[in-house]
Amino acid sequence: MNRHRIIALGVSTLLLVALTPFAALAAGPIDAPEGFAELRARFQDLTPEEVRAAGYIAEPPVCVSEPDLGGMGVHAVNGQLVGAQFQAGTMDPENPPVVLLSADMSRVVGVEWEAADLGQSTPEAFGQPALLLPGHPGIPEPHYMLHAYFRPNGKVLLSPFDPELSCELPDSATVGSAGSSEGAPLLVFALLAMAGAAGASMVLRQRSRRPASPA
Repeated sequence: MNRHRIIALGVSTLLLVALTPFAALAAGPIDAPEGFAELRARFQDLTPEEVRAAGYIAEPPVCVSEPDLGGMGVHAVNGQLVGAQFQAGTMDPENPPVVLLSADMSRVVGVEWEAADLGQSTPEAFGQPALLLPGHPGIPEPHYMLHAYFRPNGKVLLSPFDPELSCELPDSATVGSAGSSEGAPLLVFALLAMAGAAGASMVLRQRSRRPASPA
């Protein structure tokens, strides 16, 4: 079992507690909502280098999965879009703050939006309402999340996890260009992944203000 997979298991154990109540809400892939095909066309064929050039960074590269639910893939976060959307409690359909990558980071598998719960009406993207999920380390308050996974024939799966995604890597595969995961404490990876788009920078700032510890 490689280190990339170990990290995925550690993160998924924590995520399972928060997301299991919502896993059954996705009935399966649906026809893409109006306008979604154009967004998909912008993202699905991007190379890892192009994802990074667009401002979506996966450092450290953490693949999130849960054996009973499926995977989320690797989260590549655009900090500028996070700052513009999460704190305002909004979701910009045309500019998702998170790009979801396959375990080896070779391809884009979907996109994600996140928004703070400010007592507003439920945020939407392409007419699809987000889920209000419980707080977790990194973002202690409940907040809205909407995952959209690309499926064949123009379909899209709207669900926290995609049962067809896995964090397993072929023996010959390596994690993509976002950087090495060697040497970082597992809990820090878990916090970054669970915090998602908005919480990642918060966790890093908090960590920089106190002496390093093994968590």
